[in-house]
This record gives sequence, C-alpha cells and structure tokens, in this order.
Amino acid sequence: MPHRQRVLIVDDSTVYRRLLGSMLGKWGYEVLEAVNGAAALDVLATQPVNMVLSDWEMPVMDGLTLCKEIRARFQEHYIYLIVLTARESVDDLALGFEAGADDFLSKPVNQSELRARLHAGERILELEATLAARNARLREALTQIESDLQAAAQLQRSVLPGRRMQYDGFFADWLFVPSAYVSGDIFNLFSLDSHLGFYCVDVAGHGVGAAMMSLAVARQFLHGRAVERFLFDGDNVTAPHEVIRILNERFCHDDTEIVSYFTMVYGVIDINTGEGKLCQAGHPTPFITHPNGTITQIGSGGAPVGLLASLSWEDATFTLRPGDRLCLYSDGITECENPQHEQFGQARLESWLQRHVPSPLDAIFPALQEKLVGCAPKSRAIRWRWPTTYHY
Repeated sequence: MPHRQRVLIVDDSTVYRRLLGSMLGKWGYEVLEAVNGAAALDVLATQPVNMVLSDWEMPVMDGLTLCKEIRARFQEHYIYLIVLTARESVDDLALGFEAGADDFLSKPVNQSELRARLHAGERILELEATLAARNARLREALTQIESDLQAAAQLQRSVLPGRRMQYDGFFADWLFVPSAYVSGDIFNLFSLDSHLGFYCVDVAGHGVGAAMMSLAVARQFLHGRAVERFLFDGDNVTAPHEVIRILNERFCHDDTEIVSYFTMVYGVIDINTGEGKLCQAGHPTPFITHPNGTITQIGSGGAPVGLLASLSWEDATFTLRPGDRLCLYSDGITECENPQHEQFGQARLESWLQRHVPSPLDAIFPALQEKLVGCAPKSRAIRWRWPTTYHY
C-alpha cells in the first residue's frame, strides 16, 4: 500500500469539500474533489483512488447511486466508500450498505471520528490488497496446474491404442471419457505374434497419482526384451494368470512408500482360431455379446493386483466366433448416476447392449455416450473397449 492514500471527496458544497480536504491534507492524504456522483465517476475513470468520501444527497447523482455505480464499474481494485449523511434511521443505513457503502459518518463530521474511520478503511484496503495478491498467485498456480494436467492428459492418451483397429479377422474400437483431465484408467490391444494381447486397468483412487500409477502399469507392456520375456513363455504366449502374478509381484514392493493397487483384466486371443484366455483381477466381469442377442460372461472375480504378494489367479477360456463381441469396461459406466441418483448398473448395461447387437460399433459408441450424458460419472472415467470378430 502507498504511504499517501488518495481520497476523492464528493460533495455539492464547495465549502464542505474544502473543509474536509484541508483536514485530510494535514493528515497526509492526497485529495481529489468532485461536485456530485457523475463528476466523481469521471475522476475515477482517469485517476486511481483508494477511498471515496461522499455526501448522500447531491444533485445530478446522489451518494447511494454513486456507490452502486462504483461497485458495478470498478472491480479491478477495491475502493473504500464512506457516506456522509445526517440520516440516522436503521432503514437508511441498510439502504446504504445494500448500495455498496462500507461505512457512514454523521454530519457535521467530528475530526477524531473521521480520522479513525479513515484509518479503519486503510486497514481494510491493506487486507484487500493482500487478498488480491494471494488470489493472483493462486490464479497463476491454477493456470500452471491446468497446463500440467493437460500435458499429463496428452501423455496418458498417447499410450492408448488407435481407434478402429484391425488385426486380421478382428476389429477393435473403444470409448474413453475421463471425468477430469486424467484418470487411473488405462487399456491397450497389441499383437503377440499369432495372438492378440489386451488389458484393462483401473487404479484405485483418482487424479494425478492414479494416472501416474496407470502409466507405470502400461509401461510393463511396452516393447523390449524384458517385455518379451514377460509376455512370452518360450515359443508360446505367457498364460494370463501368470502375467497377473508377475505384475502383482512387481507392484508389491516392501521397499516403497507408494501404496496402491489396481483392478485388471489381461487376456490373449489366438487370431487363427478365435480361442482365448483371460484373467480377471478384481475388474468388472467381461462378457461376449452374440449375434442372436445373448450374452456370455467370462471370469469369476479374483483379487486386485498389488494388495498381497502371495495371491494367485485363474484363467477363464472363451471362443470368439464371427459376429461375437468381447466387451471390456470399467465401473465408471455402471456407476454413472442419473439426476435421481440411480446408477446405470449392470442390468441396464446388458439390456441396452442386447437391443443394440445389430448396430455397428461406429453407431454404438456415440449412442452409448449419449445415453450416459445425463449421468454423473462420480469422478470416474467412462471406459469401454470392444474387440470384435467379423471373419476368420
């Protein structure tokens, strides 16, 4: 705050303006003058002012109207408003506060009281300036955080598979709608020689921590010799339950302070026969929709990954035939709530899918997203992936 506060005195009486100006000048204030509210607004538009000392009743524009105009027009910094009046009723004071006045002084003005009110106004202005500076720093920090989150979201999306992918007789597509910039959901579909590998992961928790953990899981499946030894057992692909076991072993470290776990489905499909295996580790149960409208669930639960080092899992087998669709999803879909706080749920999901079995995937995903638009995802990402066969 500057040492010399600039005060605008607004009064239609030249004598009273000069009297007040003389007092304020002796106390170290820089004084400006205006004959009414309209003239005061002209001064405020061209001169920085910290406080306004205004009479209530004036021609052209009175003090209350001036207060309203100041609050409406000048919001880049706070101006402390003191209204001078001979009125003393509670209703009049209430009108003044509603108009934006900060304080009142009775006329004729007592010098000691005026000086005390001005000092009180200075303290308020100092607090306002401190708050404004802190808010500016917060806005800068928020801008930086949003920029960092956007970069993190781009990084997370960069490891997702391409849309409308085709592998020999298989076609795959997906829907991913994060509830925020980033989420703990990650998934992929990739070639393993004569097989297709796929996984869906949902890390416990939300936000950046969960997103970084999901990227750590995705990193385990990046190409390289270590990954080849991880996903291949000699000339054959590693059984899904063994892949889950290895991941659990890697993420159950006693020497780390990071405590997190994730649900997951990992599986492989023989692209020549359509025969597949998957392992379910606490993730929502995958299912196959058949051309005749029936649904077959695959898997029987299993514990999440990263909770205990000595857990084991089992594989579930399935076969994809022409027209079948293997569906993997997150609980962000089933836990979506409508305005009545009813979850979309497993039953609604299956019923909706049965009605849309004849529809192509290009039509299903937009329709599903539109269906969920009226639902709140409870801070969860909506994730859906759908590998499908159409010929061998």
